[in-house]
Amino acid sequence: MALITFDLTHGLKSDKTTHKEVGLRKLETGDYIDAQLAAEKVIVQDGKALSYTSDILMGLEMLARQVEYIGDIKGPFTVRQLRKLEDEDFQLIQSQTAVLDNQLAEALAERGRAKGTGGS
Repeated sequence: MALITFDLTHGLKSDKTTHKEVGLRKLETGDYIDAQLAAEKVIVQDGKALSYTSDILMGLEMLARQVEYIGDIKGPFTVRQLRKLEDEDFQLIQSQTAVLDNQLAEALAERGRAKGTGGS
């Protein structure tokens, strides 16, 4: 499983401990499904129940599931837990997920090139 690690500037505080090391992982199929279900809302409009998925909430739910751990705290995390982070740390996690996504995309492209040239 792809995993990248880095340290937060301020950390996530729990009890008397500040947790700084973060591990981010590749999202799996179940993560996408769970994030979509968590982001789905039902509203009643003109007497009819309608469901919709908030893109913003789905993105946050996916981000929360991508965090494998922060210090001794193991995931999956919730959006509520991510809200406890300082802005700088939250933005760092977001930027590092982009780094991981790019690494995964490059690895996939490399695999495609190797197959196209007769490699394995």
